[in-house]
Formats: sequence, C-alpha cells, structure tokens
Amino acid sequence: MASFQYKGARGGKPCAGTIEAPDRRQAIALLAGQGIQLQQLDEEADSSGSGSGGGLSLRLGGAKKIKPRDITILTRQFATLLEAGFPLARALEFVSRQQSAGPMAEMVADLSTSIQQGQDFSQALSGYPNYFGNIFLSMVRAGETGGILDAMLVRLAEMREADEALADRFKSAMTYPAMMMAAMVIALGVMFAYVVPQFATMFEDMGRALPGPTQILLNAGDFAATWWPAVVAGVVVAGASFKAWVKTESGAFQWDRTRLELPGLGNFMAQFAIARLARTAGTLLESGVNLVDAFASAGEVSGNRYISHIMQRALAEVRHGKPLATALADAPVIPVLLREMIALGEESGQVGPMMQRVAEVYDRQTREAVSGITSIIEPFMVLFMGGVVGMVVIALLLPIFEMSTGGV
Repeated sequence: MASFQYKGARGGKPCAGTIEAPDRRQAIALLAGQGIQLQQLDEEADSSGSGSGGGLSLRLGGAKKIKPRDITILTRQFATLLEAGFPLARALEFVSRQQSAGPMAEMVADLSTSIQQGQDFSQALSGYPNYFGNIFLSMVRAGETGGILDAMLVRLAEMREADEALADRFKSAMTYPAMMMAAMVIALGVMFAYVVPQFATMFEDMGRALPGPTQILLNAGDFAATWWPAVVAGVVVAGASFKAWVKTESGAFQWDRTRLELPGLGNFMAQFAIARLARTAGTLLESGVNLVDAFASAGEVSGNRYISHIMQRALAEVRHGKPLATALADAPVIPVLLREMIALGEESGQVGPMMQRVAEVYDRQTREAVSGITSIIEPFMVLFMGGVVGMVVIALLLPIFEMSTGGV
C-alpha cells in the first residue's frame, strides 16, 4: 500500500489529508467516493508501495516538476498527431518515445499504458490533477463524447498558448523596472558601504561644519552601517508575512482587489484578467459547456480572486433566471465592453464567439499597454536612478566645493 497526500474541496470547503491505496488511480477513486474534488495528489516520499508509473509524485530522481509550458507543448503535440490521423494510443506511444528520461516521460508512459488498458483519455488524465485541471478535463470529455477530441485539443492548445503569451507580456512589462530598481539598490549599497565612510573620515579630519545635505547623508550612512542587519531582517519578515497573508483566502481576495485599484497598473491588470476570463469562457462555450459552468470556470482561472467573486455572485442571479449581462450591470471592475458583448451574445445565442472577440480586443490592449508602460518606465527609471545617485554625489562633494570657493 502506498500513502498519498491530497488537497481538494468537499462541499465547497478546502480539505487535505493522507490516504492509503494500492496505486494512484485507486487513491483518486477512493477520494471521489468521499465526495472530494481533488486538486493535488502526491505520493509520500517514504511510501513503501510502488504502484504503477502514475503512482509516482513526478519528482523522480530529484527532477523538477513539470512546467505548465511543458503541458501546453504536450497538448499541441497530441492535437497535431490526432489531426494527422494518428489513433490516440499510437499518438501517445509516439510522444512517449520522444521524451527524455524524467517526470514528463513517466507521465506520458503512464497515460499510454492507461489507454492501452481501455481507459478513456479523460480518465487517464484525471490521475494528474496537478497538471490537468477541471477545464482541461471537461473539454477532453466533451471531445470524447462528440468524437472531436482532436479539435478540442487544438482549442486547448490555442487557449493555453494565448494565456502564456499574455502572461509573458505582463512579465516583460514588470521585469525592466524590477531590474532597474535592483541596480539602483546595489549602487546605493556600494556607495554607503565603501564611498560614504571614506568621505566621512575625510570630513572629520577637516573639522568644518558640514552642509545640511551632507550631514543628512552621513547620518543615513551611520544608520545603515549600524542597523542594516535589523533592516534586512525587518524586510525579510515583512515579505514573509505578506506572502503568508496573500496565501490565505481573505488575504488573496483583498490583495487582488487592491491590485485592480492601483493607479495605471490596476487597469492593465484588469485587462489581463478579463482577457483570460473571456478566452476561457469562449472556448468552453464553443466546446458545449453551459453558460453558468463556463463562466464559473473562467472566473476561477482569471487569475484574480476579486473578479472571480464578482462573476460567482452574478452567476448566482443567473441561476434564478436573470440574464448574465443584467446580473453584471452594476458589477465593479467588469468593463462595459464585456457586458455589452455578453448581452449581444445572449440575444443571438452566440456568447462563445463574442467572448473570443472580447479576448482579442483585450489581448491587443495588453500588447499596447506593455509597449506604453515600457516606453514610459524606461526613461523615468533612468532619470530617477540618475537623480538619486546624483543627489548622493552632490551631497558628498558639496563641502569640497565650499572649500574651493572659500566658503566656511
């Protein structure tokens, strides 16, 4: 028997624990029988049961976990092979042979074995909830039922690729400011650690009254030299506390709401979340998922708990017969374009295509926003860094200038 640690939800409430089962699939079946919607399942490191390949935690030989981008590539490979006429079992065998040793190879080999044993593809994928979530499984099941698995995998690949491209644009917008800020902190650290102390010694030997800016700088240098361990510890504790708070349900909700209210950046984050929501909802609706389930799932993957909460609240009204566009009429954060396109889609029965158009609009806006943010931030950061370093240099040289001009 193997021991598995699991995380999931039962009756809408989070739950976690340990369960013993002969292998991974039976552990999943046992948890499903208990009404647990599984989110994560890992075999304990000291477990004595070997199970099948699927019973492993995908950390073989100390290998890293499979990345989301790897799953996207795998999905695209499956879609391409199925479109080319490969049977699913043969496609899995082909992809399995292309994988080098590691967790991905173990997973694909296990999926191939499951298909050969007669399992449905969705059933085999459900053994890896860390990598194939509810949306992925729902679309695969819809493809299996309708005989269009290849088309569904194409849609999944396109959706994941678009989401990753959007996330990459967001990261690129944030990377440059972070690097510039780090460079400034390092430059100031070097100056306070090596340059300022030397000037301080020289000024003491001069025995002259120092200008105000210079005295402030030296006091700051003394404070940094004396209290830097406490400052660093304080920053670390504050960062760890913030990270722990954000991981809580209430903390994540409040932080996501606050992010949307940030001047300038909040609008960009809202566009990013709405683009993901609209694309996911559109893909699910076009795959045959009903409107309530499609938007409920889309809200969860939007990347923002506050937007997800707004969507869930609106869907509660939809379940009582109100149109979604009407339920979202007074909802904060939700843009007018999204509401109007939902209304048009509900009138024409084409909500899915309308959501894809909304996603395209906000994709374009995020691209433009990234370009705009980058073009503004680059010169601003250069000027800011130059100004800060320049003020430090001026404060250090001011007494020397006064001496050279005969000042007292």
